Amino acid sequence: MKKIKCYIWGLFASVSLFSSCDADFVEINKSPDTVYEVEPAVFLYQAENAMYTSGEAWADSYACKLRWMQYCTGIWGYSTTNFTDCAGFGNTLYSNYNTVGKYATHIPYYIDENMPDQKEAYSDLIQAARVLLIAKGIQTSDTYGSLVYSEGWGVRNGNEENLEPAFQTQEELCAIWDEELKTAAATLGTSTGQNSMSKYDVAYAGDAKKWAKAANAIRLRLALRLLNRNPEKALSMASEILNSNNIFQGIDDSFILYFDNYWTTQGDWHSVVDMDRASVSFMTYLKTYNDPRKRLFFRINNLTPENVAEFNSLSTTTDATRIPTDLSRWEGGTVSYDGQASDVCRTSRYLGDIDMRPMNIPQTRLWKGAQDNGSAGGWVPIVTYADFCFMAAEFTLEGVNNIKSAQEWYEEGVRSSIKQWSEIAQYCQIQIENEKDMVVSDEEIETYMAQEGIAWNSAMAKEQIYCQSYVEHYKNNNESWAMYKRTGFPSTESTLITWEPIYVAGVLQKVPRRNKFSTPVEGSENYENQMKRFEEMEKDPNFGALDNEYGRVWWDY
Repeated sequence: MKKIKCYIWGLFASVSLFSSCDADFVEINKSPDTVYEVEPAVFLYQAENAMYTSGEAWADSYACKLRWMQYCTGIWGYSTTNFTDCAGFGNTLYSNYNTVGKYATHIPYYIDENMPDQKEAYSDLIQAARVLLIAKGIQTSDTYGSLVYSEGWGVRNGNEENLEPAFQTQEELCAIWDEELKTAAATLGTSTGQNSMSKYDVAYAGDAKKWAKAANAIRLRLALRLLNRNPEKALSMASEILNSNNIFQGIDDSFILYFDNYWTTQGDWHSVVDMDRASVSFMTYLKTYNDPRKRLFFRINNLTPENVAEFNSLSTTTDATRIPTDLSRWEGGTVSYDGQASDVCRTSRYLGDIDMRPMNIPQTRLWKGAQDNGSAGGWVPIVTYADFCFMAAEFTLEGVNNIKSAQEWYEEGVRSSIKQWSEIAQYCQIQIENEKDMVVSDEEIETYMAQEGIAWNSAMAKEQIYCQSYVEHYKNNNESWAMYKRTGFPSTESTLITWEPIYVAGVLQKVPRRNKFSTPVEGSENYENQMKRFEEMEKDPNFGALDNEYGRVWWDY
């Protein structure tokens, strides 16, 4: 068989987008698409490529979760009615799930059809792709609840007869995913004679042993989703994972996808810079504790004493635009729409071509490596080592005995988070006044960790873990959204990070907890299965009405 073997950093960069989540599976189950004879590991890269695209970044992160989670405040693109009802929320996420699925499930079928005698030599590849699919499935189910999974992707996996796949409940999915991740963690890296996937794997360059650790990390994330709904099962899963040998040991194990100049081919023509600036609640926390990640997350503003004095002396400066002299070089703006008109930090000001708005701009190259003539690549965090440490710390507090105490996991997580973000800043070549400040010294880390509120305090340990998880998930903010739904942190009542209440026309706003749904049209494709899906989810009184975005999916208990 003639195979195409190449480094494919730009190959197959585009992904298919579909108009509705249910039509996606009908279309995929009917149409196999044209698939040329290639090295099977190409499909792993295809799946990795679809884990997070610019469309998802725009609709779910920039427009919704950065604002819902009060990391940032919006400056452009959406009116007051869109704080909760974000246009396009979840659409690209679901399409990306379908795309990951069609490539991940195609791999074993493709091998069976084209090289059946080599199936065992591709077992690591098959399992790695499955881990990716489950990671994306968890994220998608957070928004949509029940999903097509076992019967999905039709002719892509040889299931040609099933053109109308059934949906599985979140409870069923959690059970299936738990077993599949357990199998992946136990088998990845244990077989000899494996065909290499190193050229196509942007997470671990083909290191199957690290993929085994990633499978356990995703399984621990799944366990956290179950902690409120089925605590006995969650604690049992966590105990198995944390007492195994296949767990993350340091930041080199972090499950992160690294792409070469990724967003340049993904259509992210604005990037986060046009949508968001630092929020007052997040920046207040970062300033209060002089968090070293502050300068890695945001660019310092231009409010030097000299610039402020010059701007305020201009004949065109009015009382409304005058910059208060007590503003610092690190400021956030209100997220509440009712307060934005009077927020001096939001006022647009320019000194010639110097932007004098106080709110700090996100480090845009963290989101789009090519922004502002940058040459860095893109990166997609799935589960970092710090993330794993904070999950482990929480489970240890819940009574799971393992190799570390909750305090040790917490402290390891904080140190690792700062070190990881420092490495990412260097990888992305963020824009910073002094290039050496991209590197955070050990001394700076220890000074940070010695402060009251950051240093381990058993009386507020859970909030400390939640706080550091929240900071760590600045870019992977689906996880901070999931944590908020599970724990209620942050909130207007929390102490380390205190949210502001959000008002629109005098009405206090709530953070959505899932996607809105509408009743399918009778006679539409897969109509019966769609109706069964909604009927099953509506049995849970917490689910609410179909079009109620404040209703809860099954695990959000």
